[in-house]
Amino acid sequence: MTNRYKEAIIEDIRSHGIMAAEQSHLLDLFEYAMKSIATTLAREARFEITDFASGRERGCEGFELLLHRTRSDGREIWYGEFTRGEQRLSVMASLE
Repeated sequence: MTNRYKEAIIEDIRSHGIMAAEQSHLLDLFEYAMKSIATTLAREARFEITDFASGRERGCEGFELLLHRTRSDGREIWYGEFTRGEQRLSVMASLE
């Protein structure tokens, strides 16, 4: 199966208690998860970042990701919410 999407366009990010390096790693994981789900009919998915080998390698264990997509003005918008204790990272993006 080929993935027709080339890149994620991050439209908005809001974070609380997230370091810059962590945010960069989490955004990579968000893009990977988004592209993986995009080819399915699923509208929502939940992940434990510990399940991703790269999540463990990059020190992002313990985060959970809730990912969902909606349609707005004829295009798909993706929302992701990473949480770990008091830490939060919210992302809004689209795929091109």
